[in-house]
Amino acid sequence: MTLHLTIYPPVIALAPCNEPQVAYALVTIGAEGTASLTPLNWVVLADASRSMRIPIVSEEQFRHLVRGGGAHEVLVDGLPVWQLAGPVPETIRAVAPSALDHTARALHSVVERLEYDDRLCLVACAERAVRLASGSGARRDELVAGIAALPAVQLGEETDLAAGIRLALEESGAMARGGRIVLLTDGFTRDPEACVALARVAAARGLSVSTLGLGGEFQDDLLTRLADLTGGRATFLRRAEQIPAAVSAELDAARSAVARTLTLEIRLTRSVTLRHATRLAPDLAPLEWEGDPDSRSIRLHLGDLERGAAVRLLLEFLASPAPVGSPRTRLAALTARAGTLQASADVLGHYAGAVAPAPDILAAAGRASIARLQRRAAAAAASGDTAGAARLLQAAAARLHDLGEHNLAQAALREALALAATGRDTGPGARELTYATRRLG
Repeated sequence: MTLHLTIYPPVIALAPCNEPQVAYALVTIGAEGTASLTPLNWVVLADASRSMRIPIVSEEQFRHLVRGGGAHEVLVDGLPVWQLAGPVPETIRAVAPSALDHTARALHSVVERLEYDDRLCLVACAERAVRLASGSGARRDELVAGIAALPAVQLGEETDLAAGIRLALEESGAMARGGRIVLLTDGFTRDPEACVALARVAAARGLSVSTLGLGGEFQDDLLTRLADLTGGRATFLRRAEQIPAAVSAELDAARSAVARTLTLEIRLTRSVTLRHATRLAPDLAPLEWEGDPDSRSIRLHLGDLERGAAVRLLLEFLASPAPVGSPRTRLAALTARAGTLQASADVLGHYAGAVAPAPDILAAAGRASIARLQRRAAAAAASGDTAGAARLLQAAAARLHDLGEHNLAQAALREALALAATGRDTGPGARELTYATRRLG
């Protein structure tokens, strides 16, 4: 198995001027050859708060509840919503699975597919976190028994995902480098910044965090950020019935990895800075890096490289003024690593005269700017600056329109109008916009 790293353009045309200037580089990392099979190392972290335990009733069952006085309409923040008047009758509960029931079903399928040396751990969390199951494929009975306890576990009403991630990291301590945490939640958490800090710890240990966001009211900005910081995958689930397929897809992705814990080290030359790094494929996302740019060496965590796929990045540098007497210079040295595999290449600049970037680079830069605008809008909304968030989404809508993505542009405008008028997003519509934009890479 070998890694390949290519840079386009091979030499970036720059103006021979006395001012710093922007330089774009498209970076592609791929692998070829036969990879040795490595055991699966998974921690599944399931949000077990009250909303995940509520039975999901059909329309006919819901009408039966309303007729019997089991549900009534109330106003919440001025909006009419249906609220249960008491516990769901056992006759309905017995045939109406909850999100945790679907999760347990998904995990039972995973256990059936475990190899002898594979390792699986199940952590549930709400106000506190607990390990329900842990073992190898050689101990399937013990895993099945622990998973069976998930739908009925009682860990409090609110959600503290940081507690769950912390326990998941403890449980992953005995795992080989290259493990994966799969996080499923349908709501909001205390202290999201603690989750981000723990994701950085996971990345440093070679663990990726894949996130499954369920429904229309979870923190999509947090879940996508956790995945992007660690090289994991971020998936949007509209309905609980989609949980088994999503968990199966995560397992398939883990099995198809040919290079694990891929990183890209960027060593900057003097007077060159990295302004932005954007992943274009497998999905579009602005990336955060590890390390201090002042040290001239920074690192991106890119997760697993799947068979037949490649990671594509757009790096935006601020290049130094033209060097005296030397039209060609190295802007940065890149090294991709995955275990013992390594590939290197230099980002070169030529100060003989600036040439407009190629159309594919301009298109990539346009998509990258949209991703950054949406992330900034999410951060502004989370801090209470809904007016600022609306303006950023309006700017994103204009750029989406310029790219010909008219449906997404309209969706961004709807979210901007909702934020400006009510101070809130539209719920499912906002989640749809986030994940649809990620597919633009």
